Amino acid sequence: MRSTESATRPTPISGSQLTTFRQVEGPALEPRAARQAEVVLPRSPSYELFVAFVVSVIPQAAALFVGGYGQVITNAPLAVVITIVDAVAVVIAYLQFRDDSHARRSSHWLVWATIGVGAVWLIYAVFVGVVLLLGQVFCISSNCRGPIR
Repeated sequence: MRSTESATRPTPISGSQLTTFRQVEGPALEPRAARQAEVVLPRSPSYELFVAFVVSVIPQAAALFVGGYGQVITNAPLAVVITIVDAVAVVIAYLQFRDDSHARRSSHWLVWATIGVGAVWLIYAVFVGVVLLLGQVFCISSNCRGPIR
């Protein structure tokens, strides 16, 4: 009987006498204790994200009411203000996206909508700005080189 008892008993590990086990934190749950289910509510986006979305829609609304992006971009002070405010809205949405990525959760649809809608105006404004800048650098227009004789 001794031989079967020693065969089923685990062999002790010989090690240093200085090793200790970490204390278990918190009380142990009894198996018959009722566990409360945790309900994860969907997180609503912050009010800054709502404001950023509304602001990113401004260039599209202005273009709709005045006849296109060309009419908005020709009013330089208005175009600059709209571009700066739209860039801020896209940055706010990007920061929310980055925060969601670090927390390993999916981003709200409003984040993607703000980035998408805001990027349309920013791409157009940067394109027109580059064309104007290159026109001045390479002296394409008649303003910088004078009349042709």
